[in-house]
Amino acid sequence: MSMEQRRWHAAIILAVLALTYALIFMERTAPGLVTPELLKLFHVSPSVLSLMTLGQYLVYAMLQIPVAASARRFRPEHMLVLGTVADGLGTIMFAMSHSFFVVVLSRVVVGFGDAFIWLNIVAVLARWFSYGVFGRVLGITGMSGNIGALIATLPLALWLERSGWRPPFLVMGSALIALSLGSLVVFTRLKPVHPEVHAPRAPLPWRSVLQNRRALLAVSLTHFGLMGPFLGFVSLFAVPYLRGNYHFNEVAAGAFLAFGLLGSLAGGPVAGLLTDAFGVSRPYTATSVLNLVAWTLLAIWPQHLALPALAVLFALLGFANGASVMTFAAVRHRFAGEDVGLASGMANTAGFVGAVAVPLFMGMALASGASARVELAVAVPFAAAGVAGTMLLISRPGAALSSDE
Repeated sequence: MSMEQRRWHAAIILAVLALTYALIFMERTAPGLVTPELLKLFHVSPSVLSLMTLGQYLVYAMLQIPVAASARRFRPEHMLVLGTVADGLGTIMFAMSHSFFVVVLSRVVVGFGDAFIWLNIVAVLARWFSYGVFGRVLGITGMSGNIGALIATLPLALWLERSGWRPPFLVMGSALIALSLGSLVVFTRLKPVHPEVHAPRAPLPWRSVLQNRRALLAVSLTHFGLMGPFLGFVSLFAVPYLRGNYHFNEVAAGAFLAFGLLGSLAGGPVAGLLTDAFGVSRPYTATSVLNLVAWTLLAIWPQHLALPALAVLFALLGFANGASVMTFAAVRHRFAGEDVGLASGMANTAGFVGAVAVPLFMGMALASGASARVELAVAVPFAAAGVAGTMLLISRPGAALSSDE
Protein backbone atom coordinates (compact mmCIF):
# COMPACT_ATOMS: atom_id res chain seq x y z
CA MET A 1 0.00 0.00 0.00
CA SER A 2 1.36 3.45 -0.93
CA MET A 3 1.87 6.21 1.61
CA GLU A 4 -0.87 8.25 -0.09
CA GLN A 5 -3.36 5.39 0.28
CA ARG A 6 -2.45 4.95 3.95
CA ARG A 7 -3.05 8.65 4.61
CA TRP A 8 -6.39 8.50 2.78
CA HIS A 9 -7.48 5.45 4.76
CA ALA A 10 -6.38 7.04 8.06
CA ALA A 11 -8.38 10.16 7.18
CA ILE A 12 -11.48 8.01 6.57
CA ILE A 13 -11.01 6.30 9.95
CA LEU A 14 -10.61 9.66 11.71
CA ALA A 15 -13.74 11.03 10.02
CA VAL A 16 -15.78 7.97 11.03
CA LEU A 17 -14.61 8.18 14.64
CA ALA A 18 -15.15 11.94 14.88
CA LEU A 19 -18.67 11.68 13.43
CA THR A 20 -19.49 8.81 15.78
CA TYR A 21 -18.31 10.72 18.83
CA ALA A 22 -20.16 13.88 17.77
CA LEU A 23 -23.44 11.96 17.42
CA ILE A 24 -22.87 10.15 20.73
CA PHE A 25 -22.29 13.42 22.57
CA MET A 26 -25.27 15.06 20.88
CA GLU A 27 -27.54 12.21 21.96
CA ARG A 28 -26.02 12.18 25.47
CA THR A 29 -26.71 15.89 26.02
CA ALA A 30 -30.07 16.18 24.26
CA PRO A 31 -32.38 14.71 26.97
CA GLY A 32 -31.63 17.69 29.20
CA LEU A 33 -33.60 19.87 26.78
CA VAL A 34 -36.79 17.84 27.13
CA THR A 35 -36.85 17.45 30.93
CA PRO A 36 -39.91 19.72 31.40
CA GLU A 37 -41.86 17.79 28.76
CA LEU A 38 -40.99 14.46 30.40
CA LEU A 39 -42.08 15.72 33.82
CA LYS A 40 -45.49 16.66 32.40
CA LEU A 41 -45.96 13.66 30.12
CA PHE A 42 -45.16 10.97 32.69
CA HIS A 43 -46.41 12.82 35.79
CA VAL A 44 -43.26 12.10 37.80
CA SER A 45 -41.39 14.19 40.34
CA PRO A 46 -37.88 15.53 39.65
CA SER A 47 -36.39 12.98 42.03
CA VAL A 48 -38.06 10.13 40.12
CA LEU A 49 -37.04 11.63 36.77
CA SER A 50 -33.41 11.60 37.96
CA LEU A 51 -33.58 7.79 37.71
CA MET A 52 -33.25 8.33 33.97
CA THR A 53 -29.81 9.89 34.32
CA LEU A 54 -28.86 7.63 37.20
CA GLY A 55 -29.50 4.54 35.07
CA GLN A 56 -27.45 5.87 32.16
CA TYR A 57 -24.37 7.09 34.02
CA LEU A 58 -24.33 4.38 36.67
CA VAL A 59 -24.19 1.67 34.02
CA TYR A 60 -21.48 3.65 32.23
CA ALA A 61 -19.41 3.97 35.40
CA MET A 62 -19.82 0.33 36.37
CA LEU A 63 -18.68 -0.88 32.94
CA GLN A 64 -15.54 1.26 32.55
CA ILE A 65 -13.13 -1.25 34.07
CA PRO A 66 -14.78 -4.37 32.53
CA VAL A 67 -14.65 -2.70 29.10
CA ALA A 68 -10.97 -1.86 29.62
CA ALA A 69 -10.32 -5.50 30.53
CA SER A 70 -12.31 -6.83 27.56
CA ALA A 71 -10.12 -4.77 25.20
CA ARG A 72 -7.44 -7.37 25.89
CA ARG A 73 -9.54 -10.05 24.17
CA PHE A 74 -11.64 -8.36 21.46
CA ARG A 75 -10.89 -5.99 18.58
CA PRO A 76 -11.67 -2.38 19.56
CA GLU A 77 -13.38 -1.77 16.20
CA HIS A 78 -15.95 -4.47 16.97
CA MET A 79 -16.46 -3.16 20.50
CA LEU A 80 -17.00 0.35 19.15
CA VAL A 81 -19.61 -0.85 16.66
CA LEU A 82 -21.39 -2.74 19.47
CA GLY A 83 -21.51 0.41 21.60
CA THR A 84 -22.79 2.56 18.73
CA VAL A 85 -25.57 0.08 17.93
CA ALA A 86 -26.62 0.01 21.60
CA ASP A 87 -26.64 3.82 21.70
CA GLY A 88 -28.82 3.93 18.59
CA LEU A 89 -31.27 1.32 19.90
CA GLY A 90 -31.52 3.07 23.27
CA THR A 91 -32.19 6.41 21.58
CA ILE A 92 -34.94 4.92 19.42
CA MET A 93 -36.46 3.31 22.54
CA PHE A 94 -36.39 6.74 24.22
CA ALA A 95 -38.14 8.36 21.25
CA MET A 96 -40.88 5.71 21.21
CA SER A 97 -41.36 5.32 24.96
CA HIS A 98 -44.89 5.62 26.33
CA SER A 99 -44.12 4.75 29.94
CA PHE A 100 -41.54 6.05 32.36
CA PHE A 101 -40.18 2.53 32.85
CA VAL A 102 -39.27 2.41 29.15
CA VAL A 103 -37.66 5.85 29.43
CA VAL A 104 -35.36 4.61 32.22
CA LEU A 105 -34.68 1.35 30.40
CA SER A 106 -33.78 3.24 27.21
CA ARG A 107 -31.21 5.33 29.08
CA VAL A 108 -29.74 2.20 30.67
CA VAL A 109 -29.25 0.82 27.14
CA VAL A 110 -27.62 4.11 26.12
CA GLY A 111 -25.33 3.95 29.17
CA PHE A 112 -24.33 0.42 28.18
CA GLY A 113 -23.47 1.61 24.69
CA ASP A 114 -21.64 4.73 25.92
CA ALA A 115 -19.33 2.60 28.04
CA PHE A 116 -17.89 1.04 24.87
CA ILE A 117 -17.26 4.29 23.01
CA TRP A 118 -14.36 6.41 24.25
CA LEU A 119 -11.93 3.71 25.38
CA ASN A 120 -12.33 1.90 22.07
CA ILE A 121 -12.05 5.10 20.04
CA VAL A 122 -8.66 5.66 21.70
CA ALA A 123 -7.65 2.06 20.92
CA VAL A 124 -8.70 2.35 17.26
CA LEU A 125 -6.78 5.61 16.87
CA ALA A 126 -3.70 3.93 18.36
CA ARG A 127 -3.94 1.22 15.67
CA TRP A 128 -4.06 3.80 12.86
CA PHE A 129 -1.89 6.73 13.92
CA SER A 130 1.73 6.90 15.02
CA TYR A 131 2.90 8.44 18.29
CA GLY A 132 3.91 11.73 16.68
CA VAL A 133 0.37 12.59 15.54
CA PHE A 134 -1.65 10.60 18.06
CA GLY A 135 -2.21 13.54 20.42
CA ARG A 136 -3.52 15.72 17.63
CA VAL A 137 -6.01 13.19 16.28
CA LEU A 138 -7.14 12.42 19.83
CA GLY A 139 -7.78 16.14 20.35
CA ILE A 140 -9.70 16.41 17.06
CA THR A 141 -11.89 13.47 18.04
CA GLY A 142 -12.51 14.84 21.53
CA MET A 143 -13.39 18.25 20.09
CA SER A 144 -15.91 16.64 17.75
CA GLY A 145 -17.78 15.38 20.83
CA ASN A 146 -18.06 18.91 22.20
CA ILE A 147 -19.26 20.13 18.80
CA GLY A 148 -21.98 17.47 18.92
CA ALA A 149 -22.93 18.67 22.40
CA LEU A 150 -23.16 22.23 21.09
CA ILE A 151 -25.51 21.10 18.31
CA ALA A 152 -27.66 19.61 21.08
CA THR A 153 -28.30 23.10 22.49
CA LEU A 154 -29.77 25.92 20.39
CA PRO A 155 -30.05 24.10 17.01
CA LEU A 156 -31.70 21.09 18.59
CA ALA A 157 -33.94 23.33 20.73
CA LEU A 158 -35.22 24.98 17.55
CA TRP A 159 -35.89 21.57 16.02
CA LEU A 160 -37.68 20.38 19.17
CA GLU A 161 -39.84 23.50 19.21
CA ARG A 162 -41.04 22.82 15.67
CA SER A 163 -41.43 19.05 15.70
CA GLY A 164 -41.89 17.97 19.32
CA TRP A 165 -39.37 15.85 21.20
CA ARG A 166 -39.86 12.42 19.65
CA PRO A 167 -38.82 12.89 15.97
CA PRO A 168 -35.33 14.31 16.71
CA PHE A 169 -34.46 11.37 18.96
CA LEU A 170 -35.81 8.91 16.40
CA VAL A 171 -33.60 10.50 13.73
CA MET A 172 -30.54 10.49 16.02
CA GLY A 173 -31.03 6.84 16.93
CA SER A 174 -31.49 5.80 13.30
CA ALA A 175 -28.41 7.79 12.30
CA LEU A 176 -26.33 6.04 14.97
CA ILE A 177 -27.38 2.58 13.75
CA ALA A 178 -26.72 3.54 10.12
CA LEU A 179 -23.32 4.93 11.11
CA SER A 180 -22.45 1.76 13.04
CA LEU A 181 -23.19 -0.37 9.96
CA GLY A 182 -21.14 1.94 7.76
CA SER A 183 -18.31 1.85 10.31
CA LEU A 184 -18.32 -1.94 10.28
CA VAL A 185 -17.86 -1.92 6.49
CA VAL A 186 -14.98 0.56 6.78
CA PHE A 187 -13.28 -1.34 9.61
CA THR A 188 -13.61 -4.62 7.67
CA ARG A 189 -12.17 -3.32 4.42
CA LEU A 190 -9.34 -1.14 5.74
CA LYS A 191 -6.39 -2.70 7.52
CA PRO A 192 -4.79 -0.76 10.42
CA VAL A 193 -1.28 0.60 10.11
CA HIS A 194 -0.36 -0.82 13.52
CA PRO A 195 -2.20 -4.16 13.81
CA GLU A 196 -2.62 -5.91 17.10
CA VAL A 197 0.11 -8.16 18.38
CA HIS A 198 -1.56 -11.38 19.47
CA ALA A 199 0.48 -12.09 22.58
CA PRO A 200 -0.48 -13.14 26.11
CA ARG A 201 -1.78 -10.17 28.05
CA ALA A 202 -0.82 -9.43 31.62
CA PRO A 203 -3.63 -9.19 34.17
CA LEU A 204 -4.84 -5.78 35.29
CA PRO A 205 -2.32 -4.31 37.78
CA TRP A 206 -4.75 -3.95 40.68
CA ARG A 207 -2.15 -4.40 43.41
CA SER A 208 0.30 -1.74 42.25
CA VAL A 209 -2.48 0.78 41.50
CA LEU A 210 -4.11 0.31 44.92
CA GLN A 211 -0.75 0.59 46.64
CA ASN A 212 -0.60 4.15 45.30
CA ARG A 213 -3.93 4.84 46.97
CA ARG A 214 -3.24 8.44 47.97
CA ALA A 215 -2.67 9.47 44.36
CA LEU A 216 -5.63 7.35 43.22
CA LEU A 217 -7.91 9.02 45.77
CA ALA A 218 -6.60 12.45 44.76
CA VAL A 219 -7.26 12.12 41.02
CA SER A 220 -10.58 10.34 41.60
CA LEU A 221 -11.86 13.05 43.97
CA THR A 222 -10.76 15.81 41.63
CA HIS A 223 -12.41 14.25 38.59
CA PHE A 224 -15.51 13.59 40.73
CA GLY A 225 -15.68 17.31 41.56
CA LEU A 226 -14.80 18.75 38.16
CA MET A 227 -16.83 16.59 35.80
CA GLY A 228 -19.66 15.21 37.94
CA PRO A 229 -21.59 18.39 38.88
CA PHE A 230 -21.59 19.97 35.41
CA LEU A 231 -22.40 16.79 33.51
CA GLY A 232 -25.15 15.79 35.94
CA PHE A 233 -26.70 19.29 35.98
CA VAL A 234 -26.63 19.82 32.21
CA SER A 235 -27.98 16.33 31.54
CA LEU A 236 -31.20 16.87 33.48
CA PHE A 237 -31.93 20.00 35.50
CA ALA A 238 -30.19 22.94 33.80
CA VAL A 239 -33.09 23.63 31.41
CA PRO A 240 -35.81 23.42 34.13
CA TYR A 241 -33.66 25.71 36.31
CA LEU A 242 -33.36 28.32 33.55
CA ARG A 243 -37.02 28.08 32.60
CA GLY A 244 -38.27 28.24 36.18
CA ASN A 245 -35.98 30.95 37.54
CA TYR A 246 -35.30 33.12 34.49
CA HIS A 247 -38.52 32.38 32.59
CA PHE A 248 -36.64 31.32 29.47
CA ASN A 249 -38.40 29.39 26.76
CA GLU A 250 -36.86 26.18 25.46
CA VAL A 251 -34.83 27.94 22.77
CA ALA A 252 -33.36 30.56 25.13
CA ALA A 253 -32.49 27.87 27.68
CA GLY A 254 -30.75 25.90 24.94
CA ALA A 255 -28.76 28.99 24.00
CA PHE A 256 -27.58 29.39 27.58
CA LEU A 257 -26.55 25.75 27.73
CA ALA A 258 -24.38 26.56 24.72
CA PHE A 259 -22.34 28.98 26.86
CA GLY A 260 -21.50 26.12 29.19
CA LEU A 261 -20.62 23.79 26.34
CA LEU A 262 -18.50 26.45 24.62
CA GLY A 263 -16.60 26.73 27.89
CA SER A 264 -16.21 22.96 27.91
CA LEU A 265 -14.99 23.06 24.31
CA ALA A 266 -12.28 25.57 25.28
CA GLY A 267 -11.40 23.86 28.56
CA GLY A 268 -9.52 20.89 27.10
CA PRO A 269 -7.15 22.77 24.76
CA VAL A 270 -6.50 25.57 27.27
CA ALA A 271 -5.83 23.04 30.02
CA GLY A 272 -3.35 21.28 27.74
CA LEU A 273 -1.48 24.54 27.07
CA LEU A 274 -1.40 25.41 30.79
CA THR A 275 -0.18 21.94 31.68
CA ASP A 276 2.61 22.17 29.11
CA ALA A 277 3.62 25.58 30.47
CA PHE A 278 3.25 25.13 34.24
CA GLY A 279 3.08 21.39 34.93
CA VAL A 280 0.00 19.56 36.19
CA SER A 281 -0.46 20.61 39.81
CA ARG A 282 -0.96 24.36 39.57
CA PRO A 283 -3.47 24.42 36.65
CA TYR A 284 -5.29 21.42 38.13
CA THR A 285 -5.63 23.15 41.51
CA ALA A 286 -6.58 26.51 40.02
CA THR A 287 -9.29 24.90 37.88
CA SER A 288 -10.75 23.05 40.87
CA VAL A 289 -10.87 26.27 42.91
CA LEU A 290 -12.47 28.12 39.98
CA ASN A 291 -15.08 25.39 39.73
CA LEU A 292 -15.89 25.66 43.45
CA VAL A 293 -16.14 29.46 43.31
CA ALA A 294 -18.46 29.36 40.27
CA TRP A 295 -20.82 26.81 41.84
CA THR A 296 -20.83 28.75 45.13
CA LEU A 297 -21.70 32.03 43.39
CA LEU A 298 -24.48 30.37 41.41
CA ALA A 299 -25.90 28.86 44.61
CA ILE A 300 -25.74 32.21 46.47
CA TRP A 301 -27.49 34.06 43.63
CA PRO A 302 -29.68 31.45 41.92
CA GLN A 303 -32.06 34.10 40.55
CA HIS A 304 -31.93 37.64 39.24
CA LEU A 305 -28.33 37.55 38.08
CA ALA A 306 -27.62 39.80 35.13
CA LEU A 307 -27.71 37.62 32.04
CA PRO A 308 -24.06 38.35 31.11
CA ALA A 309 -23.00 37.25 34.62
CA LEU A 310 -25.09 34.10 34.33
CA ALA A 311 -23.54 33.35 30.95
CA VAL A 312 -20.04 33.80 32.40
CA LEU A 313 -20.79 31.41 35.29
CA PHE A 314 -22.13 28.77 32.89
CA ALA A 315 -19.03 29.20 30.71
CA LEU A 316 -16.72 28.85 33.75
CA LEU A 317 -18.48 25.69 34.90
CA GLY A 318 -18.20 24.29 31.38
CA PHE A 319 -14.53 25.27 31.24
CA ALA A 320 -13.82 23.35 34.45
CA ASN A 321 -15.60 20.32 33.02
CA GLY A 322 -13.56 20.46 29.82
CA ALA A 323 -10.34 21.01 31.75
CA SER A 324 -10.97 17.81 33.70
CA VAL A 325 -8.85 16.12 31.00
CA MET A 326 -5.97 17.19 33.26
CA THR A 327 -6.96 14.24 35.42
CA PHE A 328 -5.38 11.94 32.87
CA ALA A 329 -2.21 14.03 32.73
CA ALA A 330 -2.06 13.81 36.53
CA VAL A 331 -2.50 10.04 36.35
CA ARG A 332 0.36 9.80 33.88
CA HIS A 333 2.65 11.69 36.28
CA ARG A 334 1.67 9.74 39.39
CA PHE A 335 1.48 6.16 38.12
CA ALA A 336 3.88 3.81 36.41
CA GLY A 337 3.30 3.17 32.72
CA GLU A 338 1.64 -0.22 33.17
CA ASP A 339 -0.72 1.24 35.80
CA VAL A 340 -1.94 4.26 33.83
CA GLY A 341 -4.81 2.53 32.02
CA LEU A 342 -6.41 1.06 35.12
CA ALA A 343 -5.88 4.23 37.19
CA SER A 344 -7.40 6.34 34.39
CA GLY A 345 -10.43 4.06 34.22
CA MET A 346 -10.96 4.27 37.99
CA ALA A 347 -10.67 8.08 37.98
CA ASN A 348 -13.08 8.31 35.05
CA THR A 349 -15.52 6.08 36.92
CA ALA A 350 -15.43 8.51 39.84
CA GLY A 351 -16.38 11.38 37.52
CA PHE A 352 -19.46 9.54 36.29
CA VAL A 353 -20.43 8.56 39.83
CA GLY A 354 -20.55 12.30 40.48
CA ALA A 355 -22.72 12.74 37.39
CA VAL A 356 -25.10 10.14 38.85
CA ALA A 357 -25.25 11.60 42.36
CA VAL A 358 -25.71 15.30 41.50
CA PRO A 359 -29.01 15.01 39.57
CA LEU A 360 -30.27 12.45 42.08
CA PHE A 361 -29.77 14.82 45.03
CA MET A 362 -30.98 17.82 43.04
CA GLY A 363 -34.14 15.90 42.15
CA MET A 364 -34.69 15.01 45.80
CA ALA A 365 -34.29 18.66 46.77
CA LEU A 366 -36.78 19.81 44.14
CA ALA A 367 -39.27 17.08 45.05
CA SER A 368 -39.19 18.25 48.67
CA GLY A 369 -40.11 21.78 47.60
CA ALA A 370 -36.66 23.25 48.24
CA SER A 371 -35.64 26.52 46.64
CA ALA A 372 -33.35 26.92 43.66
CA ARG A 373 -30.61 27.95 46.10
CA VAL A 374 -30.80 24.57 47.84
CA GLU A 375 -30.92 22.76 44.47
CA LEU A 376 -27.72 24.43 43.28
CA ALA A 377 -26.05 24.12 46.66
CA VAL A 378 -26.09 20.35 46.09
CA ALA A 379 -23.19 20.79 43.65
CA VAL A 380 -21.01 22.77 46.08
CA PRO A 381 -19.79 19.81 48.22
CA PHE A 382 -18.92 17.91 45.05
CA ALA A 383 -16.85 20.85 43.82
CA ALA A 384 -15.23 21.11 47.26
CA ALA A 385 -14.27 17.44 47.03
CA GLY A 386 -12.45 18.31 43.81
CA VAL A 387 -10.40 20.97 45.60
CA ALA A 388 -9.64 18.48 48.39
CA GLY A 389 -8.38 16.05 45.75
CA THR A 390 -5.89 18.55 44.36
CA MET A 391 -4.73 19.36 47.88
CA LEU A 392 -4.00 15.66 48.40
CA LEU A 393 -2.10 15.59 45.14
CA ILE A 394 0.21 18.51 45.92
CA SER A 395 0.71 17.69 49.61
CA ARG A 396 1.90 14.14 49.05
CA PRO A 397 4.11 13.49 52.06
CA GLY A 398 7.56 12.01 51.81
CA ALA A 399 7.80 12.27 48.04
CA ALA A 400 9.11 14.88 45.66
CA LEU A 401 6.83 16.34 43.07
CA SER A 402 7.31 15.40 39.46
CA SER A 403 9.91 17.37 37.61
CA ASP A 404 7.33 19.25 35.55
CA GLU A 405 5.65 20.63 38.61
